[in-house]
Amino acid sequence: MNGDDLTKEELLSRFLQLEQRVEELEQDNAQLREKLQEKDERIEELETRLRKYENPHTPPSKRRSGTDGSPTSQDDEDDDVRTDGGTPGRKDGHDPEWRSTADPDEEIEVTCDCCPECGDRFDESVGVSPRLVEEIPDPQPPEITRYNRHYYQCDSCGTETVAAHPDCPDEGQFGVNIIAQSALSRYDHRLPYRKIADRFEQLHGLELSGASAWHATERAARAGRCEYEQIRQEIQDADVVHIDETGIKRDGEQAWIWTFQTVQHTLYAVRESRGSDVPAEVLGEDFAGTVVCDGWTAYPAFSSNLQRCWAHILREAEDAAEKQPEGEPIYQALRQIYVALQARLESDPSPRERADLQRVARRELESLIDRSVPDGPVVTLLGKVEGGLDHWLTFVGEPAVSPTNNAAENALREPVVLRKIIGTLRNDRGMFVHETVLSLLAPRRQQGRNPYEELRRVVSNNEVISRAHAVPAVETSG
Repeated sequence: MNGDDLTKEELLSRFLQLEQRVEELEQDNAQLREKLQEKDERIEELETRLRKYENPHTPPSKRRSGTDGSPTSQDDEDDDVRTDGGTPGRKDGHDPEWRSTADPDEEIEVTCDCCPECGDRFDESVGVSPRLVEEIPDPQPPEITRYNRHYYQCDSCGTETVAAHPDCPDEGQFGVNIIAQSALSRYDHRLPYRKIADRFEQLHGLELSGASAWHATERAARAGRCEYEQIRQEIQDADVVHIDETGIKRDGEQAWIWTFQTVQHTLYAVRESRGSDVPAEVLGEDFAGTVVCDGWTAYPAFSSNLQRCWAHILREAEDAAEKQPEGEPIYQALRQIYVALQARLESDPSPRERADLQRVARRELESLIDRSVPDGPVVTLLGKVEGGLDHWLTFVGEPAVSPTNNAAENALREPVVLRKIIGTLRNDRGMFVHETVLSLLAPRRQQGRNPYEELRRVVSNNEVISRAHAVPAVETSG
């Protein structure tokens, strides 16, 4: 049957059916476009989040794994799979580590008189199966001491004197152990002040508020500020200092926490500035040592004696190579220069040989800079290589200088974790406590000393400065 055989009513019915079908298809198409738009928005959101973890400024320790599944999507039986591509446990070829066996403080003979099965009595034991059990004492209640401090008046000059006791604090009602435990719980165990107060009550029956735990931590910082200044002086006199900075909030506004690290010491400074005025303030404008740093403009504005971080430039070169084909040979050339220099320096060459190495490596860098490449990420990369040309090879001539700034980046890991927990510092006093206690704890770990014992020593041996002087600033030298 063709169209000529259909009646007018049948043609009209067919037409209406086609119109209805077209309308249904248009609705389906609209729904598909809406779903496609949602998927595009989701892809954009995921790419934005991914760029946070996969960019040239992200250190390898923070980069996402190249495995297919995310850590949260794995089955229960895969809970032991590490997200960095490695496997749990010690690596092949490494000897296992065992806890050292402690000498017992007490020995208890555990005996049995008869057989638990048949009730027959035992004559004597046929051997001993020893088991060492380590236990901590039950929580102890606080010791409360009343110090009757006598005061005197000099008959000659009229001066009034109040007798002092080494265990009696100059202010407040908390002793050295409470102050040290509060600071350690906050900055080593990362507990909120409310949880610190709960811990004291649960373990010792000591009732105090979160605000009291904060005041105790603040007193630890005010007692340790003199040692903070001593650390700063040690760093000022160092031949090599690693510097880095990362963002932190102060009352919700942008601020920065800086780290200054040597082999033995680490100093933190919280400032509202990210400029060269901060290293000038902390190190002094006449600082004569070498600064190991990344490519932030504040560092060349502060000093001309720099070592730029090779880990940063190699990551940026790798990223440029992924985005632009012309970047691959440049990345490989930079990597070969760095690896060759590291291998040559392992033989501890003489100063003259080091100078020759510097000249050769500089010529190789200059030849890279002179390459003609189309506009894009590679041009930006070569601009950074050229901008730091005087600072990439400092480590070749100075044996004490590291070619990377990994030490400072590692020093910032603990403040970054704390930043995720506390969110923001409230005021200048919070900035003061933050930088001081972090600076007191870090060198102790570097030097292998017990942080708790060191905090007790700091609080016991130093005078607590007044709250008026508890501000996040250090005196400039010179």
